[in-house]
Amino acid sequence: MPVPKKRLSRSNQNSRRANWKAIEFAATACPACATPRLAHVVCSNCGYYRGRVAVGKLAHAGHAHAAAPHVHDEHCNHDHD
Repeated sequence: MPVPKKRLSRSNQNSRRANWKAIEFAATACPACATPRLAHVVCSNCGYYRGRVAVGKLAHAGHAHAAAPHVHDEHCNHDHD
């Protein structure tokens, strides 16, 4: 692997590092709920993308099983009041 022959001066080192910076992504307003969101990304607030529901609220929040109610039967193993 190549190795630099000479040590870089502080000026050259800092000039190289000056071009390495974070960029700010442009946020657009969601047409369905008007909250700011990234372009070409599903809205995190309402789940809309390109005029239709792409992701449901419960599925987006990571609670896919939360939509089903809890059934109390003989296999239920926690106490009830």
